[in-house]
Amino acid sequence: MSDVVQSVRQLLQDFIAPELRELKSDVKQVDSKIDLEAKSLKAKIDFETSQLRTDFKRLEDKVDSDFSRLEDKMDSGFAQMRTLLENAYLRSELEATRDISNLRERVTRLEVERGAPRQ
Repeated sequence: MSDVVQSVRQLLQDFIAPELRELKSDVKQVDSKIDLEAKSLKAKIDFETSQLRTDFKRLEDKVDSDFSRLEDKMDSGFAQMRTLLENAYLRSELEATRDISNLRERVTRLEVERGAPRQ
């Protein structure tokens, strides 16, 4: 029986052990390839992420710039409207002053024509 056990052991060492070592080596190679591919993929993802960040930053800067220009235009438009309103108010005040002056002249003329004393 010990010869049978010894024969089985020899068979295992001669045929199965080398196969197991070869499989172990193949697994290490596959593992190494997976690591290389993972590193490559990570590098690509990092590059694309960086590109996206750059693009988003550029877009954000453009939007900020556009909003700033829009605010400037609005401020300018409001300033023009304020100026126009002030000018319209001053014109109406001037017109009212002219009307009052004309009315005074007419009242004075009427008083002179009628001989009424001016108050």
